[in-house]
Amino acid sequence: MKVVVIGAGVVGLSTAVCIQETYANCDVTVMSEKFPPEDIVSLVAGGVILGTIDPSANKDTQIKVMCDTSRHFLKLSADDRYQIHGVMKVDGVYAKITPTYGQQLSDAERPISSRVFGKAVLLSGWHVKSVCVDTRRYLPYLLNKFHRNGGHIRRCKVHSFSQVAQEYDVIINCTGLGSRELARDSNMYPVKGQLLRMETEGKVTNFNYFIDLFKKTENSHTSFYFLPHGNEVVVGGSYIKDVEDRNVDADLSRELEAMARQLHPGMKKAEILQEYTGIRPLRRGGIRIEKEFKCLEGKTIPIIHNYGHGGYGVGGSWGSALQVAELLAPEIQKKSKL
Repeated sequence: MKVVVIGAGVVGLSTAVCIQETYANCDVTVMSEKFPPEDIVSLVAGGVILGTIDPSANKDTQIKVMCDTSRHFLKLSADDRYQIHGVMKVDGVYAKITPTYGQQLSDAERPISSRVFGKAVLLSGWHVKSVCVDTRRYLPYLLNKFHRNGGHIRRCKVHSFSQVAQEYDVIINCTGLGSRELARDSNMYPVKGQLLRMETEGKVTNFNYFIDLFKKTENSHTSFYFLPHGNEVVVGGSYIKDVEDRNVDADLSRELEAMARQLHPGMKKAEILQEYTGIRPLRRGGIRIEKEFKCLEGKTIPIIHNYGHGGYGVGGSWGSALQVAELLAPEIQKKSKL
């Protein structure tokens, strides 16, 4: 069976590799304008796996996606080849700047108090053990794995599903924000984020993630997070709805830098390596993992959608790929009976 995956971000490549590993008889092609290490949104991700969910979306689906993804990355983090796959175990704090937040937690969830951070911020939340993924390593790792499994890549812009319908048996749509046009999904919208990459003197394995820390408005807010990537850390970041420009806000960069140096002792003398932005592909209603059948170019073809992950593309990538593989199973069975 010939399968085409449209999109080469973390969701698309995860889906392609997962299909290869699940169905040996599938011939898989990935189509995209850009491939790692080129500038795609997944390469600017912070990559911490926290398991947070979108309250507007199906809770059970999201929990399964996040749990399956967490298991995948925890297994990979046990492999000591960090320089190859970019996945490492981390220990840190996930917290919110509301006095009552920690009071809702059970003892088993180990709430922290504002005293942990002295006068810096007033908050409460969780101590968390998790993993952090450096997508600059992880995406090339996936792409190399895809090639070793016999996959094909085609560098092109897919303007419509009809463009690929004749050549393939199944189409899998992992185009993120591109699904506004390709799938005509008006529920997709952009959210701009800005980050810093800073270099530390030694390897860092702990993180901080503070929600809605400052500059909160109806359409934007700025959280603070400090996420380790080996001897570098990603410091972020903003959340600005319906903005797609990639311009860097110099004032915001200085605020993020000041917070990093104030809240983490290892950042006092850290050097700024990069200031950059990315566009998160959010969707009203949450992730779309769904199969539909369309009549294209004179034949009926299954299209499996896997997009709308927003800021949790890395955190939901493998779990949503597994769900796509499940949706693909009936099509494999039909093909085997022909």
